[in-house]
Amino acid sequence: MQIKRKPRVLITFVEAGMGHIVSAQAISEALKEKYTDKMEIIESHILRDSDNPILPVYEDFLVRNTQWYSQVPAYGDIQFASMHIIGAQNTLKLIHNTIFYSQTKATIEEYTKYDPDVIICTHYFLLYTAVEYKRKYNPNVYIVAYCPDNNVHGWWDNRADVIYTNNPLATKQAFDLRFKNGHVVETFYPTRSDVVNSNESKEFYREKFGIPKDQFAVVIADGVYAKAKLRSVCNELLKTDYPVTVCVLAGKNEKLKAYFDGKKDKVKPNITLLTFGYIKEAPQLYGACDLFITKGGPNAVLDSVMMGTPIIIDYCASPIERATQRLFTEHYFCGYHFVSPKKIRKQVEKLIEEPMLLEEIKKTLSFFDKSKNGAAEIADDIAELLWNGDERMLKILKKEEEAITELMAEKAAERRAKAEEKIEKVNEAAERLADKLEEEEDFEKLNERTAKRIEIIQARTEEKIERINEKTERIVQGIYEGTSSKYAAKAMERKMPQPPAKEEN
Repeated sequence: MQIKRKPRVLITFVEAGMGHIVSAQAISEALKEKYTDKMEIIESHILRDSDNPILPVYEDFLVRNTQWYSQVPAYGDIQFASMHIIGAQNTLKLIHNTIFYSQTKATIEEYTKYDPDVIICTHYFLLYTAVEYKRKYNPNVYIVAYCPDNNVHGWWDNRADVIYTNNPLATKQAFDLRFKNGHVVETFYPTRSDVVNSNESKEFYREKFGIPKDQFAVVIADGVYAKAKLRSVCNELLKTDYPVTVCVLAGKNEKLKAYFDGKKDKVKPNITLLTFGYIKEAPQLYGACDLFITKGGPNAVLDSVMMGTPIIIDYCASPIERATQRLFTEHYFCGYHFVSPKKIRKQVEKLIEEPMLLEEIKKTLSFFDKSKNGAAEIADDIAELLWNGDERMLKILKKEEEAITELMAEKAAERRAKAEEKIEKVNEAAERLADKLEEEEDFEKLNERTAKRIEIIQARTEEKIERINEKTERIVQGIYEGTSSKYAAKAMERKMPQPPAKEEN
């Protein structure tokens, strides 16, 4: 008797900033909690742990590349612009089959060691190599991606079986990249256990980290590598005459931590300066403080708002971080965006003077309910993909079809209303002219001309409405043919919950 093994789910990790890792961790934790008896769940730092020496070196390159975003002005913009030289997807394939051919080939070979049924990727390079592995060696494997950013840039391979996004902007961009209908699934933000399980009070965490209980506290970070504006922003804050605790989270930047360690005994008496290196409990430190100042890294910003702490974003190293800044400060109203260290200091002083400003922001943070953990949604969807794939796809397509049909019907109604308004204006104009006419012959001629004009406008209107209906049918039919539709993202966006409205001061 042949015994079938449990489906093998391979979760890949890569360091290029910590956002890719913590997102993968959150998904892995959810899968283990819910499906460990039904799936074989394998975690792999697929580049770092490889026996092929070229791959750990390549991960070091990805780390340095991420650091350069913060260190070299416009570096991120130049690199992202280069992604679109001959079209994003074409450039993706060209670069990884020429410049990074050896790394691509070696990573594909790593996948063959696992014989997976599902590969989960949270980084575009691992997604591309996973798709190539499927194309060359294992056509039955499901390739699943979660984009941990708040946008979907052009190098996310649109041949993936599923891409999970976390907000309507990213969903729209996935469709713009020609991901097919039914292949884009929007979920709530995945949240790892370090955040989900950090439920103690602010007072508890202040005692844990040695933060004075009754003093305004600020934590400053720059991502795990601390290569952006932490030094300049912190030095500016140390000039204040207001009572404040400044927590420096230097991450893996040991030199920067040593620099501020040397300042602890030299600060003004109104200031408490605390320094930290890389700590797993960083979200708890955010929760202990009144404000978090950081660059626009999606992971750090998300951790802070999940812990209920408002933010100031002081630097955006790439289009990814600008998308994060716009989403969290302009749409969700989770805090502020200031570039100047001096303006940041003044804003901190203003918040100390007017604490109600932060209380208003905290009302909007209720939208980020970490108990909704999107990782559990992803885990459930992967289970459906494995065991109820056809029914799952029909359900997603049906949802998209209903949303698109509703959207197109509303568009048709809007155009019909405009056309009817135009007819009414013509009639009103005709009546005004008729009042001025004295001769019956001219009046009859005017009526005749008006009637013909109205008839033409009505015919054109009905023809336009018919074209709209035909277009709707083509779009909906395209869903079931597996093509990509920009209307799907627009339609689904209208159904997304919105954060509480920001109140004017």
